[in-house]
Amino acid sequence: MRPKLETLAVQVDGATIAGIRQRDPNQTDAPKLLCLHGWLDNANSFVPMMPYLPAYDLVAIDLPGHGYSDESASGYSFHELCFQITRFVNALGWDSCHVLGHSLGGCIAPMLCVANPSLIESLMLIEASGPLSEAAEKLPERMAKSMRERLDASRFQSRTFANRQEAVDARLKAARMAPMSAKLIIDRQLREVEAGFQWRFDPRWRVTSPQYQTEEQVRAVLSAVNCKTLAVVADDGFLTRRPESLQRLECIRDCETVTLPGNHHLHMDTPEPVAAAVNRFTGATPDLGG
Repeated sequence: MRPKLETLAVQVDGATIAGIRQRDPNQTDAPKLLCLHGWLDNANSFVPMMPYLPAYDLVAIDLPGHGYSDESASGYSFHELCFQITRFVNALGWDSCHVLGHSLGGCIAPMLCVANPSLIESLMLIEASGPLSEAAEKLPERMAKSMRERLDASRFQSRTFANRQEAVDARLKAARMAPMSAKLIIDRQLREVEAGFQWRFDPRWRVTSPQYQTEEQVRAVLSAVNCKTLAVVADDGFLTRRPESLQRLECIRDCETVTLPGNHHLHMDTPEPVAAAVNRFTGATPDLGG
């Protein structure tokens, strides 16, 4: 029997965390895989990989404030997101799982490993080596900028698109990805209004963060990851343009790095080799994906 797709909507402290689940209901002992998407993406980010990951009980979530998940009253600090994700996993009835994170999701995932190590069986990062960092002396300026933006209620409100294609075109201007990949993201990221369509994500996600970690803090977290880790790097992605990326990955004590052709969204544009790397890393035996 082929795995089936299900729609998920789990209540966590009175708020909904939504997602997509792929599993074979007859395989109760299938390895559990939690997928965390990138900034302003959603669970559809992992749909192209799903046909090549049939061996798992796979759940791809909409992070709070994205897709069909509710906004978070507690904000979007990394530690708060780790807490909400932990509560979500607990609500699924999972004791532990493998975690696969792309971009923002791959920045959250190592922190989840450190904050709650018993939850994570292995860590897989796609185009991620920890969050952006900056020197400590930049903090006052950053705090002031964030406050100005939050006080301007109209600053990041969604524009209105006449149709879905306008939103796809806007996404393609902001990120290099295949048009079909952009459409997948857009399909789960728009809400219909009287005049057309608007972004569904919480506009607070576009406000400048009030605090960045220092580079020393980022590397301290990565050094504390105690599970085996796979890092997938795109040869034309973000990590290859950031000189600190490989040095950061070297902080993880048990990390295998695989470089594949593609850009930052290679898991959507060319999903099969990314899925094959995941299957090899976890020891899964798929009937697709190599």
